[in-house]
Amino acid sequence: MKSKKILIVSASIGNGHMQAASTISEELQADDSCSVTIVDFLQVGQFRYPTLNRLQIELMNLMKSSYYGILKVAPNLYKGLYRITENQQTRKMIDFINAANQKMMASLIAEYRPHGVICTHPFPLGAASALRYKRSSYFTLAGIITDFAVHPWWITSGVDHYFIANEMMANELQKYGIQRNQITASGIPVNRSFMPADRSIKKQVPEILVMGGGLGFGSMDATLRRLEQLPKPIHITVVAGKNEKLQQHLRVLAAALHNEITVLPFSPHIASLMKRADLLITKPGGLTCSEALAVNLPMVLLNPLPGQEEENANYLHCQGSALWVKEENDIAIKVAAILNEKSNVLKEMQDKCRELSPHDAGRKIAEKINDLVGNRGKRLTDLESWQKAGVQ
Repeated sequence: MKSKKILIVSASIGNGHMQAASTISEELQADDSCSVTIVDFLQVGQFRYPTLNRLQIELMNLMKSSYYGILKVAPNLYKGLYRITENQQTRKMIDFINAANQKMMASLIAEYRPHGVICTHPFPLGAASALRYKRSSYFTLAGIITDFAVHPWWITSGVDHYFIANEMMANELQKYGIQRNQITASGIPVNRSFMPADRSIKKQVPEILVMGGGLGFGSMDATLRRLEQLPKPIHITVVAGKNEKLQQHLRVLAAALHNEITVLPFSPHIASLMKRADLLITKPGGLTCSEALAVNLPMVLLNPLPGQEEENANYLHCQGSALWVKEENDIAIKVAAILNEKSNVLKEMQDKCRELSPHDAGRKIAEKINDLVGNRGKRLTDLESWQKAGVQ
């Protein structure tokens, strides 16, 4: 009998947050005691409750459209906004947004009545925290941070547990006043299909996988042109994401270049592509990089989005599992050095990936959530008490 109801709330900004939610859902449902529902906090179509007013829906739409628009048109502006929100003096702004989203979360709680709420994005986590602060705590609340550094957006009162990528982040959280027993350095959860690959077999033609994230951000055409400068032939597989215009452009470009290039759309077979590749060239999204770590695939990191992705790139570069190339003109030189058969650079990077691998992160998180919900979870069975508390 499924005695524990778990609500996983994510946000469809990029793909990483939703993928992490899906992985945790699969792991939790492997336990017969858990019933799991995933909700996209930014997907208006899933919120069909008459209690929600138009202003809240418009706020969610504005958050999403503004994020994509600023990144494409004015990334430096986004970087400035990101740095502003790092300053704790702007806490009132964060608290305001959390409070504004509170009623959305209250409707979800009233609808699903979960024992536990697990958030893979800071927006729903802040909203759930604000709800718990204002009203009685009826559910266990946990946050899963899907990057390699902590941003203040994630810091909020009333969170029972944080799941993070590494011990450095545990130190950061403790500086914000989070107790060590409320933190698990589990790694970022990836699907079980991302298992360590056998990389002992040397290939005559190296395989390079080029990715730009689910939305196809990044100067992928420039990257392909620069890889033409390599002294030896390579095979390149490009995953262009959901950007159809980019796919068409890259296919035309690939036909004019010397390297053998395969252009793919958004693919459900990333694990297989990563296992086959010798090197990944990508923007440093937390989930994509964790998947690469899990299959021991070295990375060259390009074009990080301002903020979290820059911090991801810095962390992985310093750890030795990836090389952050800040000058795009240096791509060919750096890739050639990594693939040089006379050096051990590629092998050393593979070993570093293995050390940082988030293998079993999903299972570890699911087991801890089960414990947390089992110890503290209290199912809300009296919806009227919530209505009296102000949930209309």
